[in-house]
Amino acid sequence: MKWIWKLFRWLIHLLGRLCGSLLGWIFGWIPRLKKHMTGIEFEQYVYEILKRLGYKHLRLTRQSGDYGVDILASYRGVRYAFQCKYYSKPVGVSAIQQAYSGCEYYDYDEAVVVTNQTFTRQAYALAKNNGVILWDGEKLALMRRRANRHALFYRFHHSDHHPYEDILQVIINANYASEDLLYQQLQIPLSRIDYILDDLEFYDIVSCEDEYGLREVYISSVEEGIKLLEKSPI
Repeated sequence: MKWIWKLFRWLIHLLGRLCGSLLGWIFGWIPRLKKHMTGIEFEQYVYEILKRLGYKHLRLTRQSGDYGVDILASYRGVRYAFQCKYYSKPVGVSAIQQAYSGCEYYDYDEAVVVTNQTFTRQAYALAKNNGVILWDGEKLALMRRRANRHALFYRFHHSDHHPYEDILQVIINANYASEDLLYQQLQIPLSRIDYILDDLEFYDIVSCEDEYGLREVYISSVEEGIKLLEKSPI
């Protein structure tokens, strides 16, 4: 009987992976990081996240010598130089130095170090002193989820206006935001409302949820909200 139970568990696990892969293929989701990746694979992974988040003029530098920078990209006029580090231990100060010098070499505006790990205390200190932006594994996972949300949301919104425009108008008119409000006014599925409210909170458009499930609205116009949504996710 044990082998039957093991077979059943294996089939359930396989079915779950197949369903996840199918949904990912349908919606264009970026998968979670693999346990083992090459440096080039990690660079491509970060590249895809940036692309989905709306970064423009993306360029991988590995073919021409990177000078401490792996990806060049821009977002709303700001040019970012990304150094990607797929490590099995916390990233140290050398990566910060490389990113900073590479950003100077390419004459870009902001240096960013991205890793699947964390950073050492010395690396955090050096980055703070030199204005280098850090994405640790937790931050990268957040950006992956945001990129996937955008892919899902934009897939079903093909109008000329911003996909959040109607949502912003509703919460401004009501002077608060909540799951019930968006569901009743716009008939948005509850599973997607959580993602939307997280986005609005991330960009300081609404407050965190209070004990009654309500959120304060910080904007006074739709245009103001769209400007906040379109700023760099860094």
